[in-house]
Amino acid sequence: MATVTYNGSRAYLEYTSGGVTLGWTPQRTVENVPEEMARKMRIDTSGLWTVVDDGEVAKKEVVKQMAEVVEVDDSTSDESPFNPNWTRGEMIKWFSARGESTPRTATKASLTALAEALLNPTPATVEQSSEGDE
Repeated sequence: MATVTYNGSRAYLEYTSGGVTLGWTPQRTVENVPEEMARKMRIDTSGLWTVVDDGEVAKKEVVKQMAEVVEVDDSTSDESPFNPNWTRGEMIKWFSARGESTPRTATKASLTALAEALLNPTPATVEQSSEGDE
């Protein structure tokens, strides 16, 4: 099966193939056109027909839906907690969203340690800053 669009200028056109007759008006798209008819329209070099296999349409729809899901579920957004199971690139994106720079040679382990230090500052760091006041 295929989806066919008529690109011509006639007010109405009928196409018959294999005992099936379908009608088109300019820029009308018909889905589920029998393969025998679609095959003849593909061969036609006049430019009157745009033929798209239904399998391609389904693939494009799945890709579109996946893109929407990825946009909605951006797991490395600014408000998400750090996840040590992320890829190195996702970790770097997490740091960048917080305005933190990362060394170019940083590994996943060092990035995880850096994230833990940012999220959970140690009391020793706080004590060192107050020792100079005594």
